[in-house]
Amino acid sequence: MTIVLKVLGEAERKAIIALSVADDQDDFVATNAESLEEADENPACVPLGIFSGDEPVVIDDLVGFAMYTLDADDGNWWIYRLMIDQRFQKRGYGRAALRAVVERMSAIPGCGAVYLSVVQENRTAAAFYRQEGFRETGQILDDEIIMRLDLAKT
Repeated sequence: MTIVLKVLGEAERKAIIALSVADDQDDFVATNAESLEEADENPACVPLGIFSGDEPVVIDDLVGFAMYTLDADDGNWWIYRLMIDQRFQKRGYGRAALRAVVERMSAIPGCGAVYLSVVQENRTAAAFYRQEGFRETGQILDDEIIMRLDLAKT
């Protein structure tokens, strides 16, 4: 499966806001509108559209949204958001997107690990991240489990 990550233009931003997760996932992830607002307020955030297929990408290929940043509070690199629209879930897009985001972040100088957080009740997401090599740090922040992936550097 081919995934393309693309920095958002205005057309993509509108399409990102229209994406949604299933109703039973609403409590586990911020809305994309809230995430884009956060990115507007924090220039360190990198919001990305997740597109299926090869370049060039078109809006019809949009399947999800991701955002990462260097957190000013702790100096660590974080995946702040990773969401796949409910129409495209359980088809491998989330796994491919996570791998693409991690690969992109691993190319950043000084990024030796990637952090993310998962709502404690979201066992499905926690299991998914564990399968991809993330490990719990033992920390809980605002009722969310902190997970870390150490990046192999050559």
